[in-house]
Amino acid sequence: MNMKAPASLLSIVLFLLYGFTTAGETVVFVSESGHKRIAVFALDEEAGELSRRGDVLLEGSPGSLALSADGSKIYAAVRSEKKFATLAVDPATGLPEPLSYIAAAGNPAYVHPDATGKWLLAAYYGEGLVSVSRIDDGGEVASEPVCVLDIGPKAHCIRTDPQNRFAFCPHPMDLNCVDQFRFDAATGDLELNDPPTMPGEKGAGPRHIKFHPGGRWAYVVNEQGKSVTFCHYDEATGLLSKQQTLSTHPEDWDPSTGSCAEIKISEDGRFVYASNRGHDSIASFSIDPATGRLEALERVATAKTPRSFDILPGGRFLVAAGQGEDMLALYRRDPETGRLERIQTLACGKSPAWVMGLRLSE
Repeated sequence: MNMKAPASLLSIVLFLLYGFTTAGETVVFVSESGHKRIAVFALDEEAGELSRRGDVLLEGSPGSLALSADGSKIYAAVRSEKKFATLAVDPATGLPEPLSYIAAAGNPAYVHPDATGKWLLAAYYGEGLVSVSRIDDGGEVASEPVCVLDIGPKAHCIRTDPQNRFAFCPHPMDLNCVDQFRFDAATGDLELNDPPTMPGEKGAGPRHIKFHPGGRWAYVVNEQGKSVTFCHYDEATGLLSKQQTLSTHPEDWDPSTGSCAEIKISEDGRFVYASNRGHDSIASFSIDPATGRLEALERVATAKTPRSFDILPGGRFLVAAGQGEDMLALYRRDPETGRLERIQTLACGKSPAWVMGLRLSE
């Protein structure tokens, strides 16, 4: 289904026909990279079902997506065109509309807006770069990158810390480390910290990193090691230190097969989730509230090759995209236990590369 009507028109039609709009609900954005489009799925929380609402075509294949702080804009890595796209989100329907495209420094694998909303950081897997681009007062990426650093092969992710003073970029494969940067939110400048990297565990291959809501801890998913590493974080110096690494696989799984992709932390900071490609599962861990250490909880089967997933706002649902079979898996999540129950599997477009949830404004 390809919605041709503007999102605002759809809102009016819904109101005239049914007496309501869709504001206040949760929607899920999916980068359907094989079709050069971003799809929108609406969540019926009472029924526990996703339904496709529409999609929007882009100039190229979308990958990583990120939201502005107010949820009004989507920033998309348009990988095949080496660009960033800014899209406006209709607050009633969630349907996005492309506003502009700006040249990136290469083929961006990951995008992340900083806490001020003035800068878009990006990592480039193929080129081994990180960059920072300016976001204007209207929320659009406004210029080619103002800062570009060559930091070595397979830069897979970049994120700022909760205080917005430092940034971090994991490298899987050969470099097997997490780069550590100082970040100047006034100018957009990045410079390597001292020391410049946190080495990964042997053969681990750090891929993505997420900070705990409390700010003292960070968790890294390891692509080749098929594991999650818990780190202490020094907010004053911006440096990470490894504390614990746990496998995302069962003990009887062949360690030479499969890989990890994404990592998420629940809004309440009590649970960590990671996706297993090959084993085709979502692994979950509980977080000790006093120490930050992990304890394995469960692994639940999911669609083939789960590259991306997201815990939806409110924490009661999780959606995973099976890139290997073009399917979405919806889970009901118990906020108290952290456990998942699959309640729906549905088709999506070709090669879903990113999943991102948003609660529309009331």
